[in-house]
Amino acid sequence: MKTFAFRLERVLHWRATSLKVEKAKLEPIRARLEHARAELEKLVQALYRAKQTAREHPVSGADLQALESYSAAVEREIGLMGGNIVGHEQAVEKQKQVVAVCDRNVRLLERLRSRRKVEWQSEHDQELEALSSDYSAAQWSRERQSGEQR
Repeated sequence: MKTFAFRLERVLHWRATSLKVEKAKLEPIRARLEHARAELEKLVQALYRAKQTAREHPVSGADLQALESYSAAVEREIGLMGGNIVGHEQAVEKQKQVVAVCDRNVRLLERLRSRRKVEWQSEHDQELEALSSDYSAAQWSRERQSGEQR
């Protein structure tokens, strides 16, 4: 029994450590996602400001052509970043699933340990009761023998 308890504790410790590692892996993925979203927002805002400036101020044909080239380049970049964001979102979801599995494994082992602890405590109490009864019986027997010898 003690061997099982020791092994259970080792496995539980290993699974809890694994859970911490997987949670730690999730944070950089989330950070990359947030960074990509922030960069995308900066690009969108820069494009918006450039177009807004062109609307509010008179611009030459060359400036309009440059703005159109800039807009096309930014739109391509936005498309690429959108793909990156989707990839990061998928990576976050995949890692969340890994974390959920690890968490579920830890909780299952903790419940098993709790159930086993109750069983072990009950068996321990029964053994203690049996030893106590044996001790009381032996003590009673000794007292009875010593009383008979007197």
